[in-house]
Amino acid sequence: MNKVSYSQYTTWANCPESWKLKYVDGHRLDEGSIHTIFGTAMHEVIQEWLDILMNKSETMANSLDLDENLKSKFHEHFKAGIKEVDGQKVFPSDRKTLEEFYHQGTEILSYVQKHQKKLFPTQNVKLVGIEYPIDVEVRPGVKYVGFVDIVTKNEKTGLITLYDLKTSRAGWTQSQKSDKTKISQLLLYKKFISELFGVDPMQVRVEYVILKRIISENSPYPIPRVSPFEPPHGKPSVNKAWTDFEAFLNDCFDSEGNYKTDTIKHKASKSACKYCVFRERKDLCKYGV
Repeated sequence: MNKVSYSQYTTWANCPESWKLKYVDGHRLDEGSIHTIFGTAMHEVIQEWLDILMNKSETMANSLDLDENLKSKFHEHFKAGIKEVDGQKVFPSDRKTLEEFYHQGTEILSYVQKHQKKLFPTQNVKLVGIEYPIDVEVRPGVKYVGFVDIVTKNEKTGLITLYDLKTSRAGWTQSQKSDKTKISQLLLYKKFISELFGVDPMQVRVEYVILKRIISENSPYPIPRVSPFEPPHGKPSVNKAWTDFEAFLNDCFDSEGNYKTDTIKHKASKSACKYCVFRERKDLCKYGV
Protein backbone atom coordinates (compact mmCIF):
# COMPACT_ATOMS: atom_id res chain seq x y z
CA MET A 1 0.00 0.00 0.00
CA ASN A 2 1.34 3.44 -0.95
CA LYS A 3 1.56 6.13 1.72
CA VAL A 4 0.99 9.85 1.29
CA SER A 5 1.63 12.77 3.60
CA TYR A 6 0.90 16.46 3.68
CA SER A 7 4.44 17.24 2.53
CA GLN A 8 3.81 15.04 -0.52
CA TYR A 9 0.64 16.99 -1.28
CA THR A 10 2.36 20.39 -0.97
CA THR A 11 5.25 19.19 -3.14
CA TRP A 12 2.77 18.10 -5.81
CA ALA A 13 0.82 21.38 -5.52
CA ASN A 14 4.03 23.31 -6.13
CA CYS A 15 5.13 21.08 -9.02
CA PRO A 16 3.92 17.53 -9.84
CA GLU A 17 7.24 16.74 -11.57
CA SER A 18 9.10 17.49 -8.35
CA TRP A 19 6.74 15.14 -6.48
CA LYS A 20 7.41 12.35 -9.01
CA LEU A 21 11.19 12.79 -8.83
CA LYS A 22 11.20 12.71 -5.05
CA TYR A 23 8.52 10.23 -4.05
CA VAL A 24 8.23 7.91 -7.04
CA ASP A 25 11.74 7.91 -8.49
CA GLY A 26 13.33 8.12 -5.04
CA HIS A 27 15.64 11.12 -5.55
CA ARG A 28 15.74 12.42 -1.99
CA LEU A 29 17.94 15.50 -2.24
CA ASP A 30 16.59 17.35 0.79
CA GLU A 31 19.38 18.44 3.08
CA GLY A 32 19.16 19.38 6.72
CA SER A 33 19.36 23.11 7.32
CA ILE A 34 19.48 25.38 10.34
CA HIS A 35 15.79 26.09 9.71
CA THR A 36 14.76 22.43 9.95
CA ILE A 37 17.04 21.91 12.96
CA PHE A 38 15.48 24.92 14.68
CA GLY A 39 11.94 23.77 13.89
CA THR A 40 12.52 20.24 15.13
CA ALA A 41 14.22 21.36 18.34
CA MET A 42 11.51 23.93 19.15
CA HIS A 43 8.76 21.37 18.56
CA GLU A 44 10.37 18.84 20.88
CA VAL A 45 11.06 21.30 23.72
CA ILE A 46 7.56 22.80 23.69
CA GLN A 47 5.86 19.42 23.38
CA GLU A 48 7.85 17.90 26.25
CA TRP A 49 7.14 20.96 28.42
CA LEU A 50 3.43 20.82 27.61
CA ASP A 51 3.30 17.11 28.41
CA ILE A 52 4.69 17.78 31.89
CA LEU A 53 2.44 20.83 32.35
CA MET A 54 -0.75 18.94 31.55
CA ASN A 55 0.06 15.43 32.77
CA LYS A 56 2.10 16.20 35.90
CA SER A 57 2.03 19.70 37.38
CA GLU A 58 2.45 23.38 36.59
CA THR A 59 5.10 23.62 39.30
CA MET A 60 7.17 20.90 37.70
CA ALA A 61 6.74 22.47 34.26
CA ASN A 62 7.83 25.88 35.54
CA SER A 63 10.93 24.38 37.11
CA LEU A 64 12.19 23.10 33.77
CA ASP A 65 15.18 24.86 32.22
CA LEU A 66 13.80 25.15 28.69
CA ASP A 67 16.85 27.04 27.46
CA GLU A 68 19.10 24.17 28.48
CA ASN A 69 16.70 21.69 26.89
CA LEU A 70 16.81 23.71 23.67
CA LYS A 71 20.59 23.78 23.73
CA SER A 72 20.67 20.01 24.11
CA LYS A 73 18.19 19.51 21.23
CA PHE A 74 20.11 21.93 19.03
CA HIS A 75 23.34 20.06 19.64
CA GLU A 76 21.71 16.70 18.93
CA HIS A 77 20.08 17.73 15.64
CA PHE A 78 22.96 19.93 14.49
CA LYS A 79 25.35 17.02 14.95
CA ALA A 80 23.00 14.73 12.99
CA GLY A 81 22.87 17.31 10.20
CA ILE A 82 26.63 17.31 9.56
CA LYS A 83 27.43 15.80 6.17
CA GLU A 84 30.70 14.59 4.71
CA VAL A 85 31.45 15.68 1.15
CA ASP A 86 34.69 14.68 -0.55
CA GLY A 87 36.19 13.83 2.83
CA GLN A 88 35.28 17.24 4.31
CA LYS A 89 32.66 17.94 6.96
CA VAL A 90 29.84 20.25 5.82
CA PHE A 91 27.92 21.90 8.66
CA PRO A 92 24.26 23.00 8.50
CA SER A 93 25.32 26.56 9.42
CA ASP A 94 28.19 28.57 10.82
CA ARG A 95 28.57 29.16 14.57
CA LYS A 96 27.26 32.74 14.49
CA THR A 97 24.02 31.71 12.76
CA LEU A 98 23.56 28.80 15.14
CA GLU A 99 23.92 31.12 18.14
CA GLU A 100 21.45 33.60 16.63
CA PHE A 101 18.84 30.89 16.13
CA TYR A 102 19.40 29.57 19.65
CA HIS A 103 18.94 33.03 21.18
CA GLN A 104 15.77 33.58 19.15
CA GLY A 105 14.51 30.20 20.38
CA THR A 106 15.02 31.16 24.02
CA GLU A 107 12.97 34.34 23.45
CA ILE A 108 10.13 32.25 22.01
CA LEU A 109 10.24 29.77 24.90
CA SER A 110 10.18 32.58 27.46
CA TYR A 111 7.11 34.05 25.79
CA VAL A 112 5.35 30.67 25.64
CA GLN A 113 5.91 30.05 29.35
CA LYS A 114 4.82 33.56 30.30
CA HIS A 115 1.62 33.40 28.20
CA GLN A 116 0.86 29.71 28.70
CA LYS A 117 -2.69 30.21 29.95
CA LYS A 118 -3.63 32.12 26.81
CA LEU A 119 -1.76 29.96 24.31
CA PHE A 120 -2.46 26.56 25.86
CA PRO A 121 -5.32 26.79 28.39
CA THR A 122 -5.39 23.92 30.88
CA GLN A 123 -8.56 24.48 32.93
CA ASN A 124 -10.87 21.49 32.34
CA VAL A 125 -8.51 20.47 29.51
CA LYS A 126 -6.67 17.18 29.16
CA LEU A 127 -3.84 16.36 26.80
CA VAL A 128 -5.02 13.72 24.35
CA GLY A 129 -1.70 13.34 22.60
CA ILE A 130 1.61 14.71 21.37
CA GLU A 131 2.50 13.86 17.77
CA TYR A 132 -0.87 12.13 17.61
CA PRO A 133 -0.72 9.61 14.74
CA ILE A 134 -3.06 9.65 11.75
CA ASP A 135 -3.04 6.52 9.65
CA VAL A 136 -6.13 6.32 7.44
CA GLU A 137 -6.93 4.79 4.08
CA VAL A 138 -7.95 7.66 1.81
CA ARG A 139 -8.69 5.41 -1.16
CA PRO A 140 -8.05 1.76 -2.06
CA GLY A 141 -4.32 1.16 -1.89
CA VAL A 142 -3.41 4.58 -0.51
CA LYS A 143 -2.92 5.55 3.14
CA TYR A 144 -2.53 9.02 4.59
CA VAL A 145 0.10 9.06 7.32
CA GLY A 146 0.76 12.09 9.51
CA PHE A 147 1.03 13.40 13.05
CA VAL A 148 -0.84 16.19 14.84
CA ASP A 149 1.60 18.22 16.95
CA ILE A 150 -0.75 18.62 19.94
CA VAL A 151 -4.30 17.39 20.60
CA THR A 152 -6.30 18.51 23.64
CA LYS A 153 -9.87 18.03 24.82
CA ASN A 154 -11.99 20.20 27.09
CA GLU A 155 -13.65 17.67 29.36
CA LYS A 156 -16.45 20.11 30.24
CA THR A 157 -17.47 21.10 26.70
CA GLY A 158 -16.09 18.14 24.75
CA LEU A 159 -14.26 20.52 22.41
CA ILE A 160 -11.17 18.97 20.79
CA THR A 161 -8.37 21.34 19.71
CA LEU A 162 -5.68 20.47 17.17
CA TYR A 163 -2.54 22.60 17.44
CA ASP A 164 0.18 22.84 14.83
CA LEU A 165 3.43 24.59 15.80
CA LYS A 166 4.93 26.62 12.96
CA THR A 167 8.35 28.27 13.25
CA SER A 168 8.65 31.39 11.14
CA ARG A 169 11.16 34.14 10.51
CA ALA A 170 8.81 37.01 11.36
CA GLY A 171 5.30 35.56 11.29
CA TRP A 172 2.79 34.86 8.56
CA THR A 173 1.69 37.60 6.19
CA GLN A 174 -1.95 37.98 5.22
CA SER A 175 -1.10 36.32 1.93
CA GLN A 176 0.32 33.29 3.73
CA LYS A 177 -2.75 33.08 5.98
CA SER A 178 -4.90 33.03 2.84
CA ASP A 179 -2.81 30.38 1.08
CA LYS A 180 -5.17 27.39 0.88
CA THR A 181 -2.35 24.89 0.39
CA LYS A 182 -0.51 26.25 3.43
CA ILE A 183 -3.45 26.18 5.85
CA SER A 184 -5.24 23.04 4.62
CA GLN A 185 -3.14 20.67 6.72
CA LEU A 186 -5.17 21.20 9.87
CA LEU A 187 -8.42 21.22 7.89
CA LEU A 188 -7.64 17.71 6.65
CA TYR A 189 -6.60 16.70 10.15
CA LYS A 190 -9.93 18.01 11.45
CA LYS A 191 -11.73 15.74 8.99
CA PHE A 192 -9.60 12.71 9.90
CA ILE A 193 -9.74 13.27 13.67
CA SER A 194 -13.52 13.81 13.75
CA GLU A 195 -13.94 10.51 11.86
CA LEU A 196 -11.38 8.64 14.00
CA PHE A 197 -12.91 9.91 17.25
CA GLY A 198 -16.49 9.55 16.02
CA VAL A 199 -17.41 13.14 16.91
CA ASP A 200 -19.23 15.96 15.16
CA PRO A 201 -16.67 18.04 13.18
CA MET A 202 -18.14 21.09 14.93
CA GLN A 203 -16.55 19.70 18.11
CA VAL A 204 -13.07 19.96 16.59
CA ARG A 205 -11.28 23.29 16.28
CA VAL A 206 -7.87 23.95 14.76
CA GLU A 207 -5.14 26.45 15.51
CA TYR A 208 -1.71 27.25 14.13
CA VAL A 209 0.74 28.53 16.75
CA ILE A 210 3.22 30.73 14.91
CA LEU A 211 6.62 31.02 16.61
CA LYS A 212 8.50 34.09 15.35
CA ARG A 213 12.26 34.23 15.41
CA ILE A 214 12.48 37.95 14.66
CA ILE A 215 10.42 40.85 15.97
CA SER A 216 10.61 44.22 14.24
CA GLU A 217 12.02 46.85 16.57
CA ASN A 218 10.60 49.64 14.42
CA SER A 219 6.97 48.60 14.74
CA PRO A 220 4.67 51.37 16.08
CA TYR A 221 2.83 48.78 18.17
CA PRO A 222 3.91 45.74 20.23
CA ILE A 223 4.29 42.51 18.25
CA PRO A 224 3.83 39.23 20.13
CA ARG A 225 6.63 36.71 19.81
CA VAL A 226 4.02 33.94 19.41
CA SER A 227 0.71 34.34 17.57
CA PRO A 228 -2.20 31.91 17.45
CA PHE A 229 -3.95 31.76 14.07
CA GLU A 230 -7.29 30.00 13.67
CA PRO A 231 -8.08 29.63 9.96
CA PRO A 232 -11.66 29.30 8.72
CA HIS A 233 -12.50 25.67 9.41
CA GLY A 234 -16.22 25.32 8.92
CA LYS A 235 -17.75 22.66 6.70
CA PRO A 236 -17.19 24.56 3.39
CA SER A 237 -13.50 25.14 4.18
CA VAL A 238 -12.92 21.51 5.18
CA ASN A 239 -14.76 20.25 2.09
CA LYS A 240 -12.68 22.53 -0.16
CA ALA A 241 -9.45 21.28 1.45
CA TRP A 242 -10.54 17.68 0.89
CA THR A 243 -11.53 18.38 -2.74
CA ASP A 244 -8.11 19.92 -3.41
CA PHE A 245 -6.38 16.95 -1.76
CA GLU A 246 -8.46 14.56 -3.86
CA ALA A 247 -7.16 16.32 -6.98
CA PHE A 248 -3.68 15.22 -5.88
CA LEU A 249 -4.86 11.64 -5.37
CA ASN A 250 -6.62 11.59 -8.75
CA ASP A 251 -3.57 12.94 -10.55
CA CYS A 252 -1.07 10.57 -8.95
CA PHE A 253 -2.86 7.28 -8.25
CA ASP A 254 -5.13 4.94 -10.17
CA SER A 255 -8.24 3.25 -8.75
CA GLU A 256 -6.12 0.54 -7.12
CA GLY A 257 -3.63 2.91 -5.50
CA ASN A 258 -0.79 2.45 -7.99
CA TYR A 259 1.30 5.42 -9.14
CA LYS A 260 -0.05 7.08 -12.28
CA THR A 261 3.09 8.81 -13.52
CA ASP A 262 2.09 9.11 -17.19
CA THR A 263 -0.21 12.02 -16.31
CA ILE A 264 2.37 13.94 -14.25
CA LYS A 265 3.31 17.32 -15.72
CA HIS A 266 5.75 19.98 -14.58
CA LYS A 267 4.73 23.44 -13.38
CA ALA A 268 8.03 25.19 -14.01
CA SER A 269 8.02 28.88 -13.11
CA LYS A 270 10.21 31.28 -11.16
CA SER A 271 8.05 30.88 -8.06
CA ALA A 272 7.66 27.09 -8.33
CA CYS A 273 11.36 26.48 -8.99
CA LYS A 274 12.78 29.03 -6.55
CA TYR A 275 13.21 26.62 -3.63
CA CYS A 276 13.01 23.32 -5.52
CA VAL A 277 15.86 20.94 -4.67
CA PHE A 278 15.95 19.82 -8.30
CA ARG A 279 16.44 23.32 -9.73
CA GLU A 280 20.15 22.82 -10.37
CA ARG A 281 19.89 19.14 -11.31
CA LYS A 282 19.44 19.27 -15.07
CA ASP A 283 20.20 15.55 -15.20
CA LEU A 284 16.99 14.95 -13.26
CA CYS A 285 14.77 17.89 -14.19
CA LYS A 286 15.15 19.64 -17.54
CA TYR A 287 12.31 22.07 -16.86
CA GLY A 288 13.79 24.05 -13.95
CA VAL A 289 13.72 27.84 -14.17
